[in-house]
Amino acid sequence: MDIVGPLEPHTASGNQYILVVVDHATRYPEAIPLRSTIAPAVAKALIGIFTRVGFPKEVVSDRGTNFMSAYLKHMWNECGVTYKFTTPYHPQTNGLVERFNKTLKGMIMGLPKKLKRRWDVLWPCLLYAYREVPQKGVGFSPFELLFGHPVRGPLALVKEGWERPLHEPKQDIVDYVLGLRSRMAEYMEKASKNLEASQHLQRFWYDQKAAMVEFQPGQKVWVLEPVAPRALQDRWSGPYPVLEKKSQATYLVDLGTSRTPKRVIHVSRLKLFHDRADVNLLMVTDEDQEAGSEPLPDLLSTDPKDGSVDGVIYSDTLSGQQQSDCRKVLQQFAELFSLTPGQTHLCTLDVDTGDSMPVKNKISRQSDQVKESIKVEVHKMLELGVTEHSDSPWASPVVLVPTPHTKDGKREMRFCVDY
Repeated sequence: MDIVGPLEPHTASGNQYILVVVDHATRYPEAIPLRSTIAPAVAKALIGIFTRVGFPKEVVSDRGTNFMSAYLKHMWNECGVTYKFTTPYHPQTNGLVERFNKTLKGMIMGLPKKLKRRWDVLWPCLLYAYREVPQKGVGFSPFELLFGHPVRGPLALVKEGWERPLHEPKQDIVDYVLGLRSRMAEYMEKASKNLEASQHLQRFWYDQKAAMVEFQPGQKVWVLEPVAPRALQDRWSGPYPVLEKKSQATYLVDLGTSRTPKRVIHVSRLKLFHDRADVNLLMVTDEDQEAGSEPLPDLLSTDPKDGSVDGVIYSDTLSGQQQSDCRKVLQQFAELFSLTPGQTHLCTLDVDTGDSMPVKNKISRQSDQVKESIKVEVHKMLELGVTEHSDSPWASPVVLVPTPHTKDGKREMRFCVDY
């Protein structure tokens, strides 16, 4: 369950909130307009729903103050209901009702302007329209899964008017009950298969950009604040120490504040803190040398023009013997120093994709100048034998990256592919 609002403008009767309850099994929604969201008003609306469908075994909601009040906790205890809260600032925990909230707001926005202040009067019709539409995940409408037969809606009435059906013979009550049980079992089996296929597809696309992240107690992390207190304040705060791993996706973090010293935070709002003292120097170049070190020698005064070692012009800082030694080394390994790309026979790399579904990303639109550069580069690589034509179902768009400026001021384009 969740609460939507406040909605502006509020209705003529003062309703500006909506209590939304969605059944996870059938996707059947209930929505009650409310004037306020205080705990007694929420409890009264919930009792009205439960008197029609019975008390649930479990209820999931966010951590709103009205849902976490002692008033509702007492009601859950008396009714034998297990109550669960979502992870703070992680609406995916209760994604079913959050998705219905978006649909619900769109239905209200679609009303004519003169009827928007009367949405609470038209509410039963809006819910009726939603309940009779088949859900993509389960393949049935919420009405059909709850009551065991298709809803007799406006289109069904029109169809009956056209066909003018004869009066059907009365059905025995036992036959009706047995038929209903048979239909419900069939619906349940088909809905489970449809839902499993839909979840498998959603998980496949989600895993394309998802990566497993794990923190250990004692590590420091940055925490993403969804709403910054001030406009120019950084949304990442911290670093804070991790106290405990609560589950695969949640961690207990010590925020060090008097109001909320410890908080359970979803892993999507955390990233590891790297201390600057742990960063080591990996490379020294002639532009940024260590103090007191000898300058790096400039072996070549210019780049070879013809792409071969014979065209190398050596620096004047080298003696004759040093130039001779360099020339011998370059000639001995001429193939390695060539400016022309080639292939190696020393090793091969096989990428085993297993049974994974092929990923084929769409190619983005390119300008005519970029297209011409792509054609030239592909033709060059085909001539050199460093690439070949492929009919693989896997595909990733290329990105052209300019090389640094050469000494003559020219820049070339190179392919960059994100695998």
